[in-house]
Amino acid sequence: MEAIKTIFYFAITIGILVLVHEFGHFIAAKLSGMKVEIFSIGFGTRLIGKKIGETDYRISAFPLGGYVKIAGMVDENLDTDFIASKPEPYEFRSKPFYQKFFVITAGVIMNMLLAVFLFWMVFMIEGKTFRNVNEVGYVIPNSPAFESGFKEGDKILTLNGRKIDYWDDIIRIAFVDDLAKDLLFEVQRGGEKVLISIPRSRISEFSSEDALGILPAHIEVMVMAVEPGRPAERSKIQPKDVIISVDDEKIYSASQLTSIIKSNAGKEITLKIKRGNEIFDQKITPDADGRIGIQITSFYNGPIKRESYNPLEALWVGFRETYRVSALTVNGIKQLITGKIPVQKGIAGPIRIAKFATRSADVGFTAFLGFMAILSISLAFLNIFPFPGLDGGHLAILMVEAVIRRELSYRVKIAIQQAGIIILIILMIFVLYNDIVHF
Repeated sequence: MEAIKTIFYFAITIGILVLVHEFGHFIAAKLSGMKVEIFSIGFGTRLIGKKIGETDYRISAFPLGGYVKIAGMVDENLDTDFIASKPEPYEFRSKPFYQKFFVITAGVIMNMLLAVFLFWMVFMIEGKTFRNVNEVGYVIPNSPAFESGFKEGDKILTLNGRKIDYWDDIIRIAFVDDLAKDLLFEVQRGGEKVLISIPRSRISEFSSEDALGILPAHIEVMVMAVEPGRPAERSKIQPKDVIISVDDEKIYSASQLTSIIKSNAGKEITLKIKRGNEIFDQKITPDADGRIGIQITSFYNGPIKRESYNPLEALWVGFRETYRVSALTVNGIKQLITGKIPVQKGIAGPIRIAKFATRSADVGFTAFLGFMAILSISLAFLNIFPFPGLDGGHLAILMVEAVIRRELSYRVKIAIQQAGIIILIILMIFVLYNDIVHF
C-alpha cells in the first residue's frame, strides 16, 4: 500500500510539473505561428494518445520528463528529415530571434509562474507562520557561529542593522537579502549587548540554520520514518516520536543526534522519548555502522505568529516566496558546483523525489503544494542551465548564432545534442544509483 501511495504522489508531482513546463513551450510555439508535431508526457515509445489537428498528444513509456516537437528544430528527437527541404514559414528555423527565444524560455517561465500560483494557494489557505523567537537555543560545535562566539541563550536584536522580530528574519536576511555580505549580529547577553561578526567566507554549507550554526530555542527532533529490520523497529520506536535526550545529553538538532548515535556504534545508549503526553526511556544499541534505522527531522515547537492574507496580499507574498526560494536555489547550485555541497547530498532523483512528495502529502495538502512549488523552481533552474539537451543548451546555441549572425551547421547542432543526451543518460544512471544508496 505504501508503494502504491508513493507512486501515486510521484506521478501527480512529476505529471503536473512536466505538463506545465511543456505547455509553456507549446503555447509559445503556437503564438509564434510554429507547427507543433508532438506534445508528449514522457519519452520513448508512445503508449497512448490522440492526434488533434497537426499535433499528436501522447503519453510515452519513460515518465521522467516530456517534450514538445516543433517543426524545423533540432532537439532531443534528433529529427533531421527537414534539413534537405526548403524552410517553411511555420518552422522554428524560419522565425526571428525574439520568437525563438520566447519558445525556448517559455517552459522555464511557466514553471516559475506555477511556483507563484502554488505559493499563492498556500498563503490563501493558511496564511504564513513565523517563529516568534529571537533566542538561540543551541550552537552547533565547530560551526561559524560557535567559532565567532555565539552562546546558548543569546537573543539576536539586529542583523546587519535590521531589527529581528522573528527567527525567520535571520534566515531571510542571511540567505536572501544579504546573501553576498558578511553578517554582523547585535546580541543581548544577560545585561549587556554584544556584537558578533561572521564573515560570509566562513559559511560553507547550504542555506539554513545549520549553515550558520545556530538553532532557535524550542527546537525538537522528531522521527519521520522507521526502517524495517533495524534496531529502532525492534525497540518499538514509532514515527512522530520526539527524541528529547541521549544518555541525559539534551538533543537540539538532527545532526547532533546522528553524530551521537554514530559515535556509539555497537554500544547501548538510552533515548528519552516523548510520545504524545507520555515520556519514557528506551535502551537501544546502534548497529556496527552507527545507525539505528530512523529518518529524523528538526522542527520548531515554540510560540508562533500567523498572518492571514487577502487574495492580492497572498499573490504578492507568493512572488516574494518564489524569489526567496530562487535565491536559495541559486546559492545551492553555486555551492554544488564549487564542491561545498557533496554531489551525493545535493542531487535528488526520482526515488527521493517520490519519497519527499509522499512525506509532504502526509503532512498536509498545503505542505504538498509547497513542495511542488519548490520542485517547480528547481526544475526551472535545471532546465535553463546551459547544457546540451536542456532548454539552456538550446538557448546557448541561439545566443551564439545571434553573436556570429549566422546559423550553426546542422551537423554541429546534432553532434552537440548527441553528446548532451549521452551525458544526461550517464547522469541519470548516477542519480538513480545515488537514490538507491540513500533510500
